[in-house]
Amino acid sequence: MSVDWYRADGSPATADEAQRLLLDADARLLAQDVIRVGPVVVAVSTWFTVTDLGFAANGRPLLWQTLVSDPTTHVDVGRYTTRERAERGHREAVAMITARLRDLVARAATGEE
Repeated sequence: MSVDWYRADGSPATADEAQRLLLDADARLLAQDVIRVGPVVVAVSTWFTVTDLGFAANGRPLLWQTLVSDPTTHVDVGRYTTRERAERGHREAVAMITARLRDLVARAATGEE
């Protein structure tokens, strides 16, 4: 199975370019937010992946990924075809996770389930 490599703009990359990109985690990190709500801490990170994570409906490669992580779990919450969509998806994920955590912590404090 061959692997296709990409630059952040979606154009093809050589194997040498891909290796440099993969080794430069700082350059691939688009955004990272740490959310603290009460005792709960999670990180929301959006990355340029260099490889296609699967094909989007329009045939463009999915090159950006948003992950939510806590000390025990990593969950993929979004994949995107462009940097702009990834930026928007990251903001939306941060808002969604923050609201959800606030609700869960508030419910736990009042004994609701």
